[in-house]
Amino acid sequence: MKLKVTSVKYRPTFRGVSYRCETNYSGLFIRNNGQGGATYLEGNPNGVPKTELNLDEDQLENLINEYERQPTSDMILGGKK
Repeated sequence: MKLKVTSVKYRPTFRGVSYRCETNYSGLFIRNNGQGGATYLEGNPNGVPKTELNLDEDQLENLINEYERQPTSDMILGGKK
């Protein structure tokens, strides 16, 4: 199974925006603290293939970008609700 982002929660910080992304692996998240640091995996790696655990920061950001490009029922496309 390929690692995918299933939801993203953003929070404002003093220096930017932090985010926590749920993935299709239970208990495994993609995180960024919004303070200028790296994007990284956090949580339970049990059952996750090593190739997925060794993704670099750019690859993790690309997974988030893929998720954000997908239209979902809670996204507003082309204007206000």
